Amino acid sequence: MQRMDQLTILKLGGSAITDKGRECTPDIPAIQRIADQLRDYNLPLILIHGGGSYAHPFVTRSDISRGLRGRSQLRSIAETEFYLSQLTRIICASLLLRNKLPVPFHPMSFVAFDQGTVKRVLLDPIRKALRVGLLPLLHGDLVFDESRGIGVLSGDRIASLVGLRLGASRVLLGCDVDGVYSENPKIFPNAVLIPEVTSENFPSVLRASRGPSSDATGGMGEKVRQALQLAKNGCECYIFNLKEKNALPRLLERDGITGTRFVPWKNSRKSSKQSRRIA
Repeated sequence: MQRMDQLTILKLGGSAITDKGRECTPDIPAIQRIADQLRDYNLPLILIHGGGSYAHPFVTRSDISRGLRGRSQLRSIAETEFYLSQLTRIICASLLLRNKLPVPFHPMSFVAFDQGTVKRVLLDPIRKALRVGLLPLLHGDLVFDESRGIGVLSGDRIASLVGLRLGASRVLLGCDVDGVYSENPKIFPNAVLIPEVTSENFPSVLRASRGPSSDATGGMGEKVRQALQLAKNGCECYIFNLKEKNALPRLLERDGITGTRFVPWKNSRKSSKQSRRIA
């Protein structure tokens, strides 16, 4: 039986495991490297992967993030679910080959929205999978919305949602940059990495993460918002570079790395009832 107080949630950013410049193209070497790094990790773990090029093109073209407004969008919903499942299968295969035991859970089947807010979520099957030693594998997804018809549940948001409701000890958000910067480092080469976010400096960090993004789920701004939600409720969170070959093993071993740590706010661990109202 697994100890839930040692639960880690690891989000594999779509930008780090797919080629976002080409539709439905996995980064197989990156996925295999991550699976290698998880081979000997035996503490409770939930994996969440982003959609990357398997989801964002279809969501963006059909403008599903604004809700269901016509039958022409239905094909994009079906395509998104189909291709997301393909990416999940690729990740599952890499893990199984290394004797890890993943079981996929699709958020569309256990989360419901109303006006973009989580209204219902059923996590008992995920909790039971963890307790018997399986590795739950989730992903960012489309979910049904009682008012808007459909909505987008980002991988970062589900990491925050599941992390708070299951009482995770930490949430690790892997992406394709070293962490949160003073400006977008892909555009501004002189941008400075912010190593730590606290209850004192978070407003400036939140402002720095805002800005236009081609990512259908909000890019770095969404990561920072969800990381802050976790930190405010007493859960440690890291945003780190999943493409840096030693970053994940060092984080799993609780060794220092280059990245941005969101420090849990003092005396802020909420009751489980309060935490379930988050997101």
